[in-house]
Amino acid sequence: MTLYPWGSTGSAWGATGQAGPAGAGELRIMSYNIRVGKGMEQAQSLVRTAAVISRERPDIVMLQEVDSATARTGGINQAEELGRLTGMHAVFASAIKLGSGKYGVAMLSAEKPLSVRKIPLPGREEARVLLIVEFRRFFAASTHFSLTEEDRMESVKILLKEADRLRKPFIVGGDFNALPGSAELEVLKSGFSLLSDGKTFTFPANFPDRCIDYIFISNRFAEKFKVIDSSVIPEALASDHRPVVVVGTF
Repeated sequence: MTLYPWGSTGSAWGATGQAGPAGAGELRIMSYNIRVGKGMEQAQSLVRTAAVISRERPDIVMLQEVDSATARTGGINQAEELGRLTGMHAVFASAIKLGSGKYGVAMLSAEKPLSVRKIPLPGREEARVLLIVEFRRFFAASTHFSLTEEDRMESVKILLKEADRLRKPFIVGGDFNALPGSAELEVLKSGFSLLSDGKTFTFPANFPDRCIDYIFISNRFAEKFKVIDSSVIPEALASDHRPVVVVGTF
C-alpha cells in the first residue's frame, strides 16, 4: 500500500484543470476500472486514461485493475503516474504480486488523505482487496470483487462491518462483478444506498450489455447526500469498462 503525494491539497477542480478548491459541500465521485490503461483496441495509454478522468473533474476516483512496477506495463507505478498526470493525490493497494510488480486497486483524490487502510477480500481465482482512505469529512473505498458469487457475498459482509464501524460517511466505488438485483447487492443494500443509477450498462465499454460498476454510500449518512447527477460516461475506447460518475452535496 503506497501513498504518492502528487497533486494539490484542495478539494476539487479549479479553472486550470488541475485539482484545487471547490464550492462548499459539492463532491464529484468517479469509479473506473481502467484495465491497466489498455484500451479496447489493445493499445496502452495512461495519458488517455488520465484525459478521461480529468474531463469529469472528479474530487475522488476509485480505480480498479491498476499495475505497479510490472513488466507488462513497462515497470510504471500507474497510480503514481495517474496522480502526476491529473494533479491529484494517489494511493495504491496491491491485491496480488505479478512478477516483479503488483496489481490491485487505487484512489486519486484532490484532498490529501488523512489515513489509508488495506483489507484483504476473498477471491478464488485471485486475491482481492478493499482500499479505504480517510478524508476530513468522509471515508472512501475502492474495490474489485471476485468473479465467484460466494466470495462476493463474503466481501459484502466485510463492507457491512466497516460501514457499521466508521463514524463518517463511507462511500464505496468499484467493479462489483455483480448484476443489479443479484443476491449479494441486495444484501449490501442492508447497509448501503446506491448513488449511481445502477441500470445504465458499464461493460464491455464498446458494446455494453450489463451493469457491474457502482457507487454506494453507507445508509446511516445516505439522507445527507443529495445526488445532483449520476451518469455512466460513454467512453468506449480507453478501457473495457465505462466510468461511473456521481455528483452530489452533503
